[in-house]
Amino acid sequence: MAEDRLAMVEVLAWVRGVTSHSPALKPIVGINDSENRQLARLGALLSERLADDVPSDLVVALTADGPIKAPADALNAFEKLIEEDAVVHLAELYAAIVKPANRRALGTFFTPRDSAKAIVDGYAGRHAAPEAVVDVGAGVGIFSEIARARWPSASIHAIDINPLTLGLQAVAAAGHPEWNVHLELADYRSWLASNSPTKPTLYLGNPPYTRWQLIESGARADLLESAGGIVGSRANLSTLFLGMTLNKLRPEDSIAMIIPAGWMRADYGKTLRSHLRAADRRQISLRLADSWRFEQAIVDAVLVEVGPEVAAVRPIEVSDWSGSEQLTVDRSEGEAAFPAPGRQHLSTPSRSSMEARLGGLARVTRGTASGANLFFVKSAADWDALGIPVQFRRALARRLRPGTGSSPLLEAAELLVLDDYERGTDVNVDAWIATGEDEGTHELHLCAKRKRWFDLSAEVKTPDVIISALARDSFHVLLNADRLAITNNLFGLYWKPNVDQETKGQIVVWLRSGSGQVALRASSSVEANGLHRLSPRAVVEIEISVSSQTTGGLGVGAAEIVAIGTVRSE
Repeated sequence: MAEDRLAMVEVLAWVRGVTSHSPALKPIVGINDSENRQLARLGALLSERLADDVPSDLVVALTADGPIKAPADALNAFEKLIEEDAVVHLAELYAAIVKPANRRALGTFFTPRDSAKAIVDGYAGRHAAPEAVVDVGAGVGIFSEIARARWPSASIHAIDINPLTLGLQAVAAAGHPEWNVHLELADYRSWLASNSPTKPTLYLGNPPYTRWQLIESGARADLLESAGGIVGSRANLSTLFLGMTLNKLRPEDSIAMIIPAGWMRADYGKTLRSHLRAADRRQISLRLADSWRFEQAIVDAVLVEVGPEVAAVRPIEVSDWSGSEQLTVDRSEGEAAFPAPGRQHLSTPSRSSMEARLGGLARVTRGTASGANLFFVKSAADWDALGIPVQFRRALARRLRPGTGSSPLLEAAELLVLDDYERGTDVNVDAWIATGEDEGTHELHLCAKRKRWFDLSAEVKTPDVIISALARDSFHVLLNADRLAITNNLFGLYWKPNVDQETKGQIVVWLRSGSGQVALRASSSVEANGLHRLSPRAVVEIEISVSSQTTGGLGVGAAEIVAIGTVRSE
């Protein structure tokens, strides 16, 4: 293990030694210039180990715009990493080069081997072996590797639009010439539309976790069309991939994909839920994985397993990840939200009451103080009109307003986040920065204090729960399932690591309840016109009191409770 770490350090030392004149790859979505030049060096290392049968378009994509000669010590260290555990070490290399924030646009987060193996083993225990496997958003190929070991006679198709991660898989597979893996450098939508399987096929994997806001606006309509109306707008890319796969599915085909769980209750998942309920000849299993960790992303996810069609009516079962708690879904309820295990435990005697100071379970802070919201905060349409690329925009909760039931209405916007942005990279971003400087924005107090006045990346706040700071009647409490950023007109609640999902759900329900609202109002200061203003220092001192009675009649289902902190990518 120590040798592995030393080899990793050796490789990264050379890969990171780039300058602004170093050869680069063709631009990749979300990747900045420095990372692109580092990836060009990684591509040079990969090229040394590519087999002769690697697709030519992949070789071209891994070739930099200038010559790169890797030193012998870096090559030797790279060989050691491949020999020990190619898939894991190559994923670590990529993750060390490209920051999580820059991987969001392509949704590149890698599945741990034990989790991928559990998904494949679970499918194999319930269904016949597939004759073909499509690894959806294959990345470095952990699902391809495990599927190959489980079903050695099946043909494996690894699909990915990112040439670096597919190149990493090519090198990992080169050590196993018996593997029947076909590498396909393509976006999944186009590949799915142009390929017609002839064998019983399992669509398997961890599709890219790209939020709707980060999907290029010009691509959204095509994605929705490919999903055939099964998925609505504002869905993340994983759910869109699931929809388009269901749209393609033949009776003998099946699915096992781990995706964010939001569709189980969200409006964009209504038709998807109805579609699954109507597929009554397929066994459908939904396994919830609360706060499932994908390297540096934490996701409340669900494994969607759709079996091939059979003669008899089959159930839809929803369980926790361990399978210890299981519910059966009523297929007659159409678009209704799916239930989730855990709801019944809100009234378990051992959990029936809970009294504590809120600060012992969570911290509370104000949102980001940009110092110039007119510069940093705009609607998606306004940013589009300015030509600002989506990779520099973060989905933002601008305001919370009264809604129906317990959940408030969200007024959304987007926050400009120029993480490591170098002037000269994008003409429209440069023009917007220049406009800010022409108007004196850079001289405003908070902006002037920053090393780079336009870079908010170190200050972005994405809480687990959002709370309105001002209220006349009620303080709004929103589960931040989509990991929206907030500015300082809102407060953020961040759970401490030892707080379990059930406790989180109870606290949120209580904060929305009459007694919770009384406690919030009592901690606030009273201002003009009957407004009450919260302060983080006072909120953390609130004594919470949660009981089984508190949860009744508030319109908060278990699926909503499970969704607290749906995607944490930082």
